[in-house]
Amino acid sequence: MRKKVFIILGIFFLLAVFGVLAFSKKAPGLLRAGIEKALQKNVRIQDIEYHFPSRFILHGFEVKEAAPFEGETCFYVEEIELKVSPMALSKRELIIDELSVENADVVIRQRHGKLFHALSSALARNKNRGAAAGSDAQEESAASVTSVPLTIRQFNLKNSNCRYMDYDAQEGGFVFTLDQINADIQNIMVPFLDEETSYHLRARLLQGRDQRPGEFSLSGWTRFKDKDTDATFSLKNLHLPYFQPYYAKVTPAMIREGELNSNAVIRIASKKFIGNIDFEVVGLLFETYESDNQLFGLKAEELLSFLKDSSGRLKFPISVEWDMADPNVKVKDVIRRSIERSLKSTILGNVGKIVQKVIQKIGESGTDGAKDGVENVVKTIKDFLKY
Repeated sequence: MRKKVFIILGIFFLLAVFGVLAFSKKAPGLLRAGIEKALQKNVRIQDIEYHFPSRFILHGFEVKEAAPFEGETCFYVEEIELKVSPMALSKRELIIDELSVENADVVIRQRHGKLFHALSSALARNKNRGAAAGSDAQEESAASVTSVPLTIRQFNLKNSNCRYMDYDAQEGGFVFTLDQINADIQNIMVPFLDEETSYHLRARLLQGRDQRPGEFSLSGWTRFKDKDTDATFSLKNLHLPYFQPYYAKVTPAMIREGELNSNAVIRIASKKFIGNIDFEVVGLLFETYESDNQLFGLKAEELLSFLKDSSGRLKFPISVEWDMADPNVKVKDVIRRSIERSLKSTILGNVGKIVQKVIQKIGESGTDGAKDGVENVVKTIKDFLKY
């Protein structure tokens, strides 16, 4: 009897071993197919190592763009390590429990208001899902065969770089690069679900050969299904002349020199965007102002003299409110109006300091007429704010 039991156990053991070996041979192919179906792009992988039961190492991983950038690389890394639920490989979905990437090259392109990157086709599929729901069931079923849902529970990005190529900002593409990117992202899901995607990212911002890199950080969460967000970001040492294609959307003035530091808190709830942003500009010099020597509808020279502190720094906060559900609202107009309001408010708050400076100058020059000088300054400020 015991002999039969041992024989049966031995048979089950051999079957399990053969099953593991067979799955080990199939697993790389299943993973490759799952990645291509999830991303809906051309994926090239030089080699896949499989370590039972759930660990994979992908060598020479590359994602190629579809039209209009057909065949161009949007993601490349020498090696990716990931842990995949074995059961997910046999289902019509791809669930990655942990994905670790180091020294990756990422390219994001923008054209005609659309972003093109490794996940862009998958996201476009998510956006069109609502339209598919209203189409006939046969078409929806056919679409589902060629695509699978994607879930990445934990994504770790280390010491990587990202080139952003904006063909809307400048003919031929305006390019800036984030390098030394380190990011931790949790719960990436396509199609979007009710779960929040949390993120923490730090990177350097390259902005020309002769300029020191800026610093960028972003932390918070976003629920991509309805875009609700609670996040903070900071920028340090942003070289303003380099980013002229972007600030030109808000003002036609030309900046010769100047560095921007900024901290912001961003919240989105029920399609209502609220942003509280602090700006500090160091060493600001203009090549040209707006028409009639204005900036944001105010007299430029007086505006700058009123706002700059004793060290020449210009500091002001802005509050941005935007109804994202209104298609008639342009973001650049919202930002410009917010800056105009903030500049006037900041000047009003600095009236006491401005008057004090005038009294100090009059005292240092040893001349009379302090009262008349102050009255002239107050009148100038009143006329300025009516301008």
